[in-house]
Amino acid sequence: MIQRIQTVFLLLAILALALFLWFPLITVEAPHFSDSLKGYLVGHTLPIGDQPYIIFFNSILIGTATGFTMIAIFLYKNRSLQMLLCWFAIVLIVAAQAFVFYKYQTKIFVGDVILRKWNLFSLIAVVLEILAFNFIRKDEEKIKSLDRLRD
Repeated sequence: MIQRIQTVFLLLAILALALFLWFPLITVEAPHFSDSLKGYLVGHTLPIGDQPYIIFFNSILIGTATGFTMIAIFLYKNRSLQMLLCWFAIVLIVAAQAFVFYKYQTKIFVGDVILRKWNLFSLIAVVLEILAFNFIRKDEEKIKSLDRLRD
């Protein structure tokens, strides 16, 4: 059954992750300058050879977590794998938020570096993933108890 309550939680988690990537997470302000860094632009510059390359870690982590969540929606017959994908998504979301905090703490700028309120979307996504995990686990326990009754 694809219309279970955990599907709603997982869809809302995907929406929260999309909003986390879309809205500005870090703002840099000076007296005559202001710049915001959207979630998908939070990355790290690595020098490879003599060329600097920007790797967008936040987009990679949140994109992978979103993919795991989408896959979990359609694995409703394999609840143990569905629960595992929920936990992987939670770990990736927490890692992405930790990376945003790392970039916030290490931003070198003459002025103010402000962490925006839109970072709460990652916390909302984690809570929704945990709720989905709990309801998937309840379904699994219900199926096991029904199997015991049949035996």
